[in-house]
Amino acid sequence: MPDDNARDPERDEALSRSVRDGAAYSVMTGAGESYLSAYAIHLRFTEPQIATLASIPPLIGALAQLFSTWLHRRWRIGRGRIILAGALGQAMSWLPIMLVPLLWPNDQVAALVLCVIAYQVFGNIISPHWPSLMRHLVPERERGRYFSRRTRVTTLVGFAALIAAGGVLEVFRTHTDAMYGFLLLFALAAVARMISGYYLSRLPDRSPRGDDIKYGALPLIPVWQAGIRSTPYARFLFYYAGMCFATAVAAPFFAVHMLRDLQFTYLEFMAITAASVLVQFLTLNGWGRVSDAFGNRLILAITGWMVPFVPLLWVFSDNFLYLLAIQALSGLAWGGFALSAGSFFYDLSGDADMAAPITTANVTNALAAFAGAQLGAAAVLWMPDWAHSDHAWSFEYPLFGVFLLSFAARLAVAVIFVPVLKEVRQVRRASPRRVIFRFTRFSVFSGVGFDIASVWRPREQRRPVKAGEESGGA
Repeated sequence: MPDDNARDPERDEALSRSVRDGAAYSVMTGAGESYLSAYAIHLRFTEPQIATLASIPPLIGALAQLFSTWLHRRWRIGRGRIILAGALGQAMSWLPIMLVPLLWPNDQVAALVLCVIAYQVFGNIISPHWPSLMRHLVPERERGRYFSRRTRVTTLVGFAALIAAGGVLEVFRTHTDAMYGFLLLFALAAVARMISGYYLSRLPDRSPRGDDIKYGALPLIPVWQAGIRSTPYARFLFYYAGMCFATAVAAPFFAVHMLRDLQFTYLEFMAITAASVLVQFLTLNGWGRVSDAFGNRLILAITGWMVPFVPLLWVFSDNFLYLLAIQALSGLAWGGFALSAGSFFYDLSGDADMAAPITTANVTNALAAFAGAQLGAAAVLWMPDWAHSDHAWSFEYPLFGVFLLSFAARLAVAVIFVPVLKEVRQVRRASPRRVIFRFTRFSVFSGVGFDIASVWRPREQRRPVKAGEESGGA
């Protein structure tokens, strides 16, 4: 019998490259993408324009995954070539984003939306293929631990980039002009994405060849068909898409609320944003081990009931420390939700080639997020009159009504879909109380230093870790 604990040095090196790719990508998102909304506010976008910026580019980007999947399945273009082209194109798209005020001063809204569309399109052509590569690099029994470890490292790097970017913007805002700070950050984002592309280009493709991949097949799964509608995949897809819709109702407007209504500085805006990222980093170790031990369905249920209350809690106070605590709770909930959702896709996909289910999910989620953002934008136009009316609730800030609408939508999604989610792999049964107890047993710092060191040590100094050898085992 083959030794389950035997290590493959080539695979281990590839997994380390994947972490380095993720770290560089996190610099791009932490220092660049996280501040696109602040950039738009600096350019004096209105709330509906910000909603458009937050919803249309991801939608078109998700549709680009159809083209990407078609290139691979119809023309058999290698995944590595598509991934490298996407990474380099996304890096180059930062240049026109930086130059929008200079090149298109009279059409900044349309120009920035188009530039961010290009950014999303290049990024999304990678999305159907990266999971297929990783599925055959990461053994099933190690997925929760590996992806939680990878996410912890990338979250730490993204957190550092987010903090540094906020400091840079505040320095430029105070001494010269914040625009110069945005230019510097976006240039750094472009360089980071190029580094990410280098490591992506060195990932081997170990997915099966031949009949396992149906070349020429349609890249979308028809989830509306009765035979598929009742499957665990479809139930999860509808749940995730519903949560995307409900979250997008308010998501574009938190930055507006902080920077415009509350008049936060860039440092305060950075701190509020970073609080969520930091808590995700500190708790991913526990979520990953719980996922390996008890499956993903239970985590999705627990966090699915936590996520709806985040926008509700924003309406009770505008105190800075209070909002920091709310964002910490948000990071706890979304960290577990995102990790378990990603692992659930691997469990639910029966195809060796994951392009079809991933593309289906991403397009569906983008459509849902687009619809949610448009609903939020429409509500913003109506809420100011409602907020100051003598015949209705009076909100201190008009965006509070949108936050409450998002809360109601998220809660409805949880009520409808959480009870019908099904675990699809053999795991130990546990109650939510046992999961919470097991989760709190793990030190939030457990394994963090080892994870980072093991990624960046020279290959000759790296000792493979056997299954069950890590600290704090589940």
